[in-house]
Amino acid sequence: MDEFCICFSLAELYGSALSRLKTACRFDPAKEMHARMLDDALAAHADFARGAELAAAARFFEPSAPQGTSLTVSGVAFSCAAFAQLDERNLTGIIAYAVTLRRDAAPRRDTGRLFYEDVWGNAYIEAALDALRTELAARADGVLSDSFGPGYYGMAPAEMKKLARVLDFGKIGAEVLENGIIRPQKSCAGILFTVRNAALMPAALCRDCAGDRAVCALCGRSR
Repeated sequence: MDEFCICFSLAELYGSALSRLKTACRFDPAKEMHARMLDDALAAHADFARGAELAAAARFFEPSAPQGTSLTVSGVAFSCAAFAQLDERNLTGIIAYAVTLRRDAAPRRDTGRLFYEDVWGNAYIEAALDALRTELAARADGVLSDSFGPGYYGMAPAEMKKLARVLDFGKIGAEVLENGIIRPQKSCAGILFTVRNAALMPAALCRDCAGDRAVCALCGRSR
């Protein structure tokens, strides 16, 4: 099983993060007010970036056959509604990953500045995840799937604790609390599959599924 950690430079990811921030804030460069708001966001970046560190960890596993909605990874059984749709013949590998943004303790700042720092945090996490996927794709045997994990494809948030049993979050300065929340707050984690044919994976509409057990035609469940 191949495992590695990687540190990202904020400078290298700045362009990608800025683009995501502009999209998230819906800035319109043609509007004077939005131009001023963008200036505020850029000013907030200086405080945000001070003492900030972006890092990721990933671990590769051999593929295993799903058993209904259960999938065992390194002896740990994960539960997810969409696993029932996986075809084991399409799977070439499994990857557990985590991305985190650590920052020095910040002094008290006004609400507007804190808002932009929060958006910068989200933007950098998304940019780092894209960079990690690029690195994983170069190492992987097959095509990367979309990200499975707590909060996506019907996987319960409590499953995050299981991820901490197959991946060492401590190597990147993160931890999973008893309630399944990751610390630092700006972190994400999940499971990726390497597959032969991405078209055979669960439908895109499943990504934001809350795992409602009342009815799901795709998973073969009924009322």
